[in-house]
Amino acid sequence: MKARMDEVRAAAGGQLALPSVPRVVRRLISQLRDPGASVSDVVDELEQEPQLAARTLRIANSPYYCGRRSLASLKDAVAIVGTDTLRTLVISGGLEAVFVAVPGVNLRQFWLDATLTAKAARSLARLAGADAEAAFLAGLLHNVGHLILCQAFAGTLPARLAGARSVRGAELAALERAACGMDHAQVGAAWLDELGFPASVVDAVAHHLDAGPAAGTLAPLLALATQVAAAIEAGDNAQRALLKLDAGLLAAASLVAENLDARFGPQYEQIAAGGEP
Repeated sequence: MKARMDEVRAAAGGQLALPSVPRVVRRLISQLRDPGASVSDVVDELEQEPQLAARTLRIANSPYYCGRRSLASLKDAVAIVGTDTLRTLVISGGLEAVFVAVPGVNLRQFWLDATLTAKAARSLARLAGADAEAAFLAGLLHNVGHLILCQAFAGTLPARLAGARSVRGAELAALERAACGMDHAQVGAAWLDELGFPASVVDAVAHHLDAGPAAGTLAPLLALATQVAAAIEAGDNAQRALLKLDAGLLAAASLVAENLDARFGPQYEQIAAGGEP
């Protein structure tokens, strides 16, 4: 962990400062490594962070989770959304709050893309029999290194990207390396590693730009999810989007292209419409 951080900081020439996060978020991240953590442990942590607790209750009271019932307590909310999902929602909300303003970045669009990627990653992971909540977190945070770079290199990187607002993935990483000497996958993985995220999430973020059979299942799933998000933002329907998915990534993620039309197609349309898959 320390070696990864030292390498990134050295490459940045001392210019890179990684954001700090609230203590409760760090503690909830640590619980990702502890499957035995109880519901009461999660509630105790949430009660120390009123804004995150209120956000959790809003989500738990959404039609997707509780229908017409009205939940007033955190303990009821945890029971409805589940401990794993609750941790994911709280962690994602806490990390989003770290970035209030970033030079050259439309944060509303950034998090929209991140949320689409996260939902697609979770759906694809379920189809592949992989860890769906880890996939969701990796999808939500796969590009967060770009925000860190734009803050650290505010005098150079935003200007370099001024005429290329729509670039993403490997193309964006190439521009970042030219301006900063590193890319968002490296920086994001280093930050998530420092925060104590599970190795599966860190590795997926680190390798989603060059995902292959050796990268495990989550990295190619994440790479596929970024393609899905791009297709949604381009206005593609499910059929066109599925035709664009990289065959090599599908194979690496243990997904069969012929089965996706019926299994993932309806979920794609739901994600595109802003729903929960």
